[in-house]
Amino acid sequence: MREETATSTRTRIVGTWTVTAVEELASARSRLQESLCAWTPVPWTETDSSRSLLQNIVLVASELTANALEHAGGPARLDVVSDDTAVTVSVMDRSPDNPPVLTFDRELGAGGFGLQLALRVADDVGWYRTPDGAKHVWARFVVLAPEPASLPGSPSDHIM
Repeated sequence: MREETATSTRTRIVGTWTVTAVEELASARSRLQESLCAWTPVPWTETDSSRSLLQNIVLVASELTANALEHAGGPARLDVVSDDTAVTVSVMDRSPDNPPVLTFDRELGAGGFGLQLALRVADDVGWYRTPDGAKHVWARFVVLAPEPASLPGSPSDHIM
C-alpha cells in the first residue's frame, strides 16, 4: 500500500458525497453507480468484465467509507474522480492519527476486511495525511488502456 498518488491532468470529478452514518451507504452506492455511468467514458454494461469492474468500484467505495465512519467516528467524504485510464475512489475522514490497518486475525463476519478487499480488487491502494488534519484512503481502478503514443515513422503513420 502506497502513501501517495499522482493525478492526471485530464481528471474529471465524478462525484463528491458526505456520508454521516452507515445507513446512508446504500444511497451513496446508488448515486455513485449512476454518476459513474453518466460521467465516465466507459461502456459499463457492454461486457461482464466492465460490469464486474463497476461493481468492484462501488463496493470498495462503500467499504472504505464504512471504515472511515466506524474508525474515525465522524462524517466521511467520498470523492470519485476519473481520467482517460482510471477511476480513483478517495475517502476522507478527520482522524489522521488512525492510519488504515490491515486485519488478518478476525473471524468471517466480524468486519475489518474492507481494506483487504480493496487491495485484492483495485489496481493500486494507498493513503496520505494532509496538513489540515485529514486522512485520505484511496483506491485506483484501471478502466481503459492508455492510447499508444504515435511516433513519427511508426507503422500507424504509413499508408499501405
